[in-house]
Formats: sequence, structure tokens, C-alpha cells
Amino acid sequence: MNKNDITNDLSENKPKKGFLKKIFAGKEGQKKVLNIVKTKKINNLYFYTDVSNVLLILEHGIRLIKDQKLRKDEEYVVWTYLENENSVGLEFDSSTRAHFWKWASESKVDIEKITVVGIDPSALAKLTKNDWAIDEVKNIVYIYETVPLEAIDFIMIKDKANLKRIQTYVEANDIDIDVFYGETGNVDTKKERK
Repeated sequence: MNKNDITNDLSENKPKKGFLKKIFAGKEGQKKVLNIVKTKKINNLYFYTDVSNVLLILEHGIRLIKDQKLRKDEEYVVWTYLENENSVGLEFDSSTRAHFWKWASESKVDIEKITVVGIDPSALAKLTKNDWAIDEVKNIVYIYETVPLEAIDFIMIKDKANLKRIQTYVEANDIDIDVFYGETGNVDTKKERK
């Protein structure tokens, strides 16, 4: 990887903006993403993680790796595909997710442990302070701060052993997030589940 690849890697570096662009074109990346969301009728942005991370996400939101503060008895399984030191990567729900499944099969990830977290892009826009970036080749939106719990719309779990535990936690803590079982890995929309 050459120096330009490193400086242009949106997963680790926010796009550089000049002073005037910061003033006059605030949240340009976010506006671009929201325009794509509107035109392509996208309901959610997807974040894939290991099921063992879900309770930490329900406590703190989706934090950047550099912001993870774990107790000695806690573990957070990092997937380098979407979880980076300085950003959280999210995919459009209209994506074929080919990058993710290719990465998962090459990395020999246990597919049963995959959890899909659906993020409401409008809520995320209201709750985040920093601008976003989009990698249009990979179809990934990069968020450079914690994705707040309030922006999470649903959690799809393929692991039945953890499903009830997570549903119970969400109900007991009165968290407004749908938690459901996804046998095939396909994500149902709220309309389809009702």
C-alpha cells in the first residue's frame, strides 16, 4: 500500500477539508448519503458484528475501536471489514453485501455468529456531530464517532442461543429496538414482520 492509499483510506482518515469548505459546505458527506438514501428508497444502513458484541452495543452504541473501554471480563470481537480505529463502516440496505459475504467466507467467520444491526439514517443524521464519508466503490458509509443507540432500528440474530437473552435485555431496559431471528440471514423490514 503506498502513502496515497493510506491518506485516502476513508476507514481510517476523515476526508480533509479546507477552512472555507468547512464553513460553507458543512456535512457535505452526510448530505450526499442522505440524498442517496432518499433517491434509492433505502430504509437502513447495515452494520455487521459478532453476536457476542450485541450487549456492549446495547449499553454504549457502536463505538470506534479506539473508544472501546472494556472490563477485564469483557471481550469485543473486532471484524476489520467494518470496524476500524477511527470509523464505523455501514452498508446500504440495497447493497448486495457481496463485499461482506466475500470477506466473511475468506475469513472463515462462523455465519451463525453474524448479527446485522440496522441503523436509521435519518436518526443517525440528527444524532451525530461529525460529517460522514462515503466510499462509492465499496458502497460503505464511514461514521467517525459513536453510532448512538437511539439510531439503531433493529438487530437481526442468527444465533438462537443468544436471541432470547438479547430480546430479554432489550425488553427489561425498555430499549426501542426490534430484535428478531433471521434464519436465512435475510433482513425483514418492520412492515414484513407485522
